[in-house]
Amino acid sequence: MIKKTLIASALLASTSPALAEISANTTLATDYAFRGISQTNNQFAIQGGFDWSSDMGIYLGTWASNVDSQFFGGATDPQIELDLYGGYANETSNGFGYDIGYLRYQYPGGSDFNTNEFYLKGSYKGFSASVNYSDELAFVGSDSSAWYWAAGYDYTFPYEIAFSAHVGYNAGSAYSDDDALGGTYTDWSLGLSKNVAGVDLGLTYVDNNVSKSDCGGSNVCEARVVASIGKSF
Repeated sequence: MIKKTLIASALLASTSPALAEISANTTLATDYAFRGISQTNNQFAIQGGFDWSSDMGIYLGTWASNVDSQFFGGATDPQIELDLYGGYANETSNGFGYDIGYLRYQYPGGSDFNTNEFYLKGSYKGFSASVNYSDELAFVGSDSSAWYWAAGYDYTFPYEIAFSAHVGYNAGSAYSDDDALGGTYTDWSLGLSKNVAGVDLGLTYVDNNVSKSDCGGSNVCEARVVASIGKSF
């Protein structure tokens, strides 16, 4: 699925290359789809972020995107999502990668929707699995807990064409008790991307099993193809 995976036009610097690195990215996409749901009401998204990482595996970062204020349906009208995250990632001698961290979703102008998540990820030979946990899934208007279980696969075809597949399961009391989006649901995506002349081009098909009625009659839960262009520094 797409999230924080689009383009860039920013700036990279490094502080003591052997010890740490700072990178930046920007993206323009035809939509911002998060866990199968459009966050921009099927409109364009401008996104970008900065990351700091050390050779010890510790990392910190921030990422932002415009969002559609009507998505939240509250008295306030956040128009920006600003994420802050940090964690520890490394790889064992046999090629197994792991990542544990914390992610904070913030919505300036609508702090009632700010949400904390903890995550654990593992990867091996292109396959990956992850779990995210939030004690209060405020960004869907719930004060109950939620889990997000996901699996993925990445592969590079000839001519450096990258393929990615993703499936995620949204579960927990936030969906079963508060009946957000009609209850628990599954999302999935298939994507292709390629770097052309230093620019990252991508196409991703995004879908889920949320009905239009459970989506409040909105089109934000419908299947779509998201195109993106970006650059990282």
